[in-house]
Amino acid sequence: MIRVFLADEQPVLLAGLRSFFSGTEFLIVGDATNKFDLVQGIEKTYPHLVLVDTNQNSFRGFSETFFRSSGTRQLRWEFKIIEYSVLLKSVTRQCFLEEIRRIFFKGKRYKSQKTNSLTSRETEILGLIVQGFRNKEIARSLDISLDTVKEHIKNILRKTSLSDRTQAALWAVRQEIVSL
Repeated sequence: MIRVFLADEQPVLLAGLRSFFSGTEFLIVGDATNKFDLVQGIEKTYPHLVLVDTNQNSFRGFSETFFRSSGTRQLRWEFKIIEYSVLLKSVTRQCFLEEIRRIFFKGKRYKSQKTNSLTSRETEILGLIVQGFRNKEIARSLDISLDTVKEHIKNILRKTSLSDRTQAALWAVRQEIVSL
C-alpha cells in the first residue's frame, strides 16, 4: 500500500481526489488546505507520496519551505512529491491514476497482482521496515499497538518463510513489493 498525502486549497477537490484513489493501491493518510497543515501532516503520517498543486497560493514554494524547515531534523523516510497541475485535473480518473503510477514508479509497470498472500497492512508494515523503521516507530506512525506490529511481522515472516526482518526487507525489494 502506497501512503499518499493530499494538498489542495479546495476541499471539494480533496474529496474528489480521495474518491479517485478509492479501491486502488494508494492509501490516503491525510490532507491539507494550507502549507502549515501540509508540513505538519507529512511529519505525522510518513507518506510515500505527496500530491500538491503548487500553482495555488497556499502551496507556492512548498518543496523549498518543507526542506528548509525540516532541514535540521534527519528524516527517517523518503517521499516523492508530485506537483499536479490543471492538466491532471482535467483528465479522467483512469488517466490520472496511470500518470501518478508512471511518475511514482519511474516508468516501471506496477504489479497489481502479488504472488504472495500478504495483507495490505502487512505490505504497509513491510514498506516501513524497508525504510528502516523500528517496531515502536511503525506502531506510532500507523497508530497501532506495538503488539499488533509484532504480530504482523510474525505473520510476514511465516508467509514468506523468512527468518528475520532484514531478510524480509531484502525479499520485498527484490520482489518489487515495495520500492526504495
